[in-house]
Amino acid sequence: MVVDDETMITTTLSTMFKLMMKENVIAYNDVEQALNCNELINNQVDLIISDFMMPKMNGLEFLKNVREKCPNTVTILLTGYADKENAIRSINEIGLYYYLEKPWNNNDMIKVVKNGLEKKELEDDLRKKYDELEQSNHEITRLYELLKHDYNTETESSKNLIITLANVIEAKDKYTDGHTRRVGMLSRMLGDRLGLEEDRLNQLEIAGIIHDIGKVGVPENILNKPDRLTEEEFDIIKKHTEIGETIIKPLGSLRDCIGPVRSHHEKLNGSGYPDGLKSEEINMETRILAVADIFDALYSDRPYRARMSIEEAKEILAKDVRNGCLDIRVVDALYELLAEDGLAQVFK
Repeated sequence: MVVDDETMITTTLSTMFKLMMKENVIAYNDVEQALNCNELINNQVDLIISDFMMPKMNGLEFLKNVREKCPNTVTILLTGYADKENAIRSINEIGLYYYLEKPWNNNDMIKVVKNGLEKKELEDDLRKKYDELEQSNHEITRLYELLKHDYNTETESSKNLIITLANVIEAKDKYTDGHTRRVGMLSRMLGDRLGLEEDRLNQLEIAGIIHDIGKVGVPENILNKPDRLTEEEFDIIKKHTEIGETIIKPLGSLRDCIGPVRSHHEKLNGSGYPDGLKSEEINMETRILAVADIFDALYSDRPYRARMSIEEAKEILAKDVRNGCLDIRVVDALYELLAEDGLAQVFK
């Protein structure tokens, strides 16, 4: 932004910056209009060059007001020789980046502006990295607070650890609220109907509760995106299965859950991820968990759509069976539970 009450100066500087630096330039000859322009209100100005002597408000007053609105904007003051002392004093007073005396040298002007813009870019990058670091620290602190009781107390039961891990998932992704617990309950009910023994049912329920733990490593703006994901965003989401395996692998009590957590998005026809497993490479617990996960996702509100009806969900599951993705035995067991209204306690 160039601000000067003389049209010739704003025109000269604007033309020079556009031609020699390929920068977008806005110019004002009225200091009050400049101060109230949308670009400043929306903090879209990287650098301002302002004259010192202007009607209504001098350059120091103007740049002081700018600093209150846009503290990160780089400011340069144009002064006459008589105003040099004021300009020097303002460097500390209002955080002035530089001052240039009239008449200026064009090469000096361009060098100062380039350096000022580079300074702004570096500071913006630094602030962005700091914000990312703060967010990461917050995430780590939250995860630590949720898990420290379980890690620090040897006598704490495995069930409390599982609940904590489920809380980690739901604290990260607002759309998984209740999803992990429902998948755990539904997986156990399906496993029971298919004749799994008690110890396998227990591990299956636990796997259902923590199957999405890897989502703690996925950015929240992707997890909670209200629109459909791009291909690149979906590739990031898919990493949650491997991240989940990494998280639970050190926990001996969860060793039987590693397979289902890593592989719950595998398909019998090999079209799933992360390993493209096929047929008998996918165990029964993982097949059950996959059906429970898909059904709950269809029958729940998601970021990009409202929940489906039971019939719509059944139609999609049936199509997945026809395409060789899901185990028909597990899907049939789910249909039986639905027919008996056996899922009322899960989706109450």
